[in-house]
Amino acid sequence: MLRDDAELPLNSQAREGNERDDEKLLEAIREKKEGAWSLLIERYQGRLMNFAISKLHQRADAEDVIQDTFVSFIKSLEKYRGEVSLETYLFTILRNKIIDEYRSINIRSISLIQDVFCSSENNDVPNSISRLPAAGPSESWIACENEQYLLHQDILAQALIRLCKGFKRTSKFRNLKILELLLYCGVSTSTAAELAKIEEVTVRTFKYRCLKQLHRYVEELNTSENFPYSNLENLITSTWESQRLTCPKRSTIGAFLLEQLEPDWFDYIDFHLTTLGCHFCRANLKDLKQQKTDEEKLFRERIMASTVGFLHNTKE
Repeated sequence: MLRDDAELPLNSQAREGNERDDEKLLEAIREKKEGAWSLLIERYQGRLMNFAISKLHQRADAEDVIQDTFVSFIKSLEKYRGEVSLETYLFTILRNKIIDEYRSINIRSISLIQDVFCSSENNDVPNSISRLPAAGPSESWIACENEQYLLHQDILAQALIRLCKGFKRTSKFRNLKILELLLYCGVSTSTAAELAKIEEVTVRTFKYRCLKQLHRYVEELNTSENFPYSNLENLITSTWESQRLTCPKRSTIGAFLLEQLEPDWFDYIDFHLTTLGCHFCRANLKDLKQQKTDEEKLFRERIMASTVGFLHNTKE
């Protein structure tokens, strides 16, 4: 059984494994090497498609935004400097394309938080924990226009990583689950308490201590005097989503699929996928399942090709 508490969240300073492969692939694309662009599309098309279908439901609409996503990526390739992982970069472009699609059919806003379950406060909003106004271009790190905003995000991301890593290291996965519900999804303390099956006063105390600890971490990292502490919770949510701070690596999702994780880690990944309902990670999971099915199909075809001659030569 595998344990992955050493796993780091995806951010501008975490580059490992498949991310190094992505860097080599991007270099090949920039050098216009034959087959490089096709390989990138093959690598990411499946998970992006699964995410788009989960939001738009119609495959034709999903295909349109996927195509627009790759076109936008090519146009912005020279501006991409590895601020986040390539996967996160593509997912963010795609999410913005989906927002544009919703706006084009006069929908005022869409859920930017994962939406597998509904909280009791939002029963009138189908498939949504909460609905947030769609982010404007000025707040998008893709545009790279607001350096101060990005700096604050980076500082807060480092503080959040430190906090989450502490819970992972000490195997306090229940605390990590509650933290995600409160600060990432923005659910109420009563909803978080109900989901965690603990007293609401315990959740309130936990949230207070976490915010206090984050404030201290930020003060240690921050060198400027204008950090927006008054808007801390909103900045936490946008930072958490844009950098996918607690999204497990694709290899970890693969190990989860094969049931090769230790029980406590398996339980947390299951929560992230099914209760929290991270659409980014669910898209990865579905893509891995489809790849497994495709691999099995190809293997069967190879077996058939290698044995069919013997079958015809067998005497009845």
